[in-house]
Amino acid sequence: MGNATLFGVVAQTLGVTVLAMPHPAVAQTERLGVPLIPIPLLGTSGVNQPGLSVTPTAEVAYDDNIFRTSDDRAAPVDDIIVTPALRASYQRQLGQNDLRVDGDLGYSFYTQNTDRSRVRADIRGSGTIRIAGICQIQPDLRLTRQQADYGDINGPIDNFQTFSTLAVKASCPRAVGFFPLAELSRRTTRNDTLFNFADQTLVSAAGGIGYARPSLGQAALFYRYSRADRPTIGVVNRIDEAGVTFNRAVVSRVEMSVDLHYLQASSKGANVRPYRGAGWDIDLVFRPIPRILFKGEAGRRIVNDSLVPAGFTVQTDYALSTEWRFAERTLLRGGAVLGRRQFRGDPLVIAAPFSSDRFSSLTLGLTRAMGERLNLTLDAQRTSRRTNTGLNNYDADRVAAGVSYRF
Repeated sequence: MGNATLFGVVAQTLGVTVLAMPHPAVAQTERLGVPLIPIPLLGTSGVNQPGLSVTPTAEVAYDDNIFRTSDDRAAPVDDIIVTPALRASYQRQLGQNDLRVDGDLGYSFYTQNTDRSRVRADIRGSGTIRIAGICQIQPDLRLTRQQADYGDINGPIDNFQTFSTLAVKASCPRAVGFFPLAELSRRTTRNDTLFNFADQTLVSAAGGIGYARPSLGQAALFYRYSRADRPTIGVVNRIDEAGVTFNRAVVSRVEMSVDLHYLQASSKGANVRPYRGAGWDIDLVFRPIPRILFKGEAGRRIVNDSLVPAGFTVQTDYALSTEWRFAERTLLRGGAVLGRRQFRGDPLVIAAPFSSDRFSSLTLGLTRAMGERLNLTLDAQRTSRRTNTGLNNYDADRVAAGVSYRF
């Protein structure tokens, strides 16, 4: 089967119309229902529990729509998924410097649709290198292998992905006064052969001037330049951001992080409408009493990865979550996410039947500690998606029970 035929099959499954085969505009999606908060310019690192921690886990989940299909197109397929996994974390203090390595390895067994069973691996290394007790460098390396989320595929087509991150932040923080900030990063997305038109490389550089004062908190003026190269579809996205970040623990019960900036995105190599306007990331944590926590998040950003045909996506998210430790060993969790995506693509390449969608996610969970090391969990989630034309809508319900033991 030639590449053009393969692209046509994928496009029909996605519910799109192919107008020109050489440059299909489909790319990997960032998972729906998860706020996409970027790595901040301001950050701290440290070792809380030095040494090695190993946590085996097991989860049994029932999902009533594993392929995220619409009732109008195909009957939803349900399944029971069993996922054993192993998480490990290693932390160590090396003089004034610290190191942390995290690993997560799991395998999802689909009991009915066995050909969908896949491995998942996520390895991350981070740390802080302190120079003369004044400046610090924070490297961040990450490699992830996983099965693609079906939220934008809407059909039984598999895509196994590899994500990589190589980033470094540098700053010379001060308790009082001005200080410099800088960040460099390179992130890649790689897909199976059938989906290699979704591959991309994102390079980003940022710099700024920070200011700190105990009565104020931390603030910074910054500029960030990003370039997303997607060679298979011949599109290069340029994103410019300039604005201010602010972090403060107002009182012991309130924490606030605000990022407000002017955002500009444009594409080369395709007729994609640019975006110019406001961007933001706002986090607010409120603890009315020690046992209860509320967290609110809001963000607007440019997303370069999407299995919906687009040069890039303007995504806006709102999230609210809460935790209530109503007993010494029992934690109740809940959350809601609302989001909207606006897809901007070249109509001469692939025209999607919809130009925007809205998604929502409601979650409820319970964690019960059966001692210092053993935890039991129950979780339920409902995810919904609605497009502006009513095509490729779906609803999905998932319930899961899990167990973990920390060595």
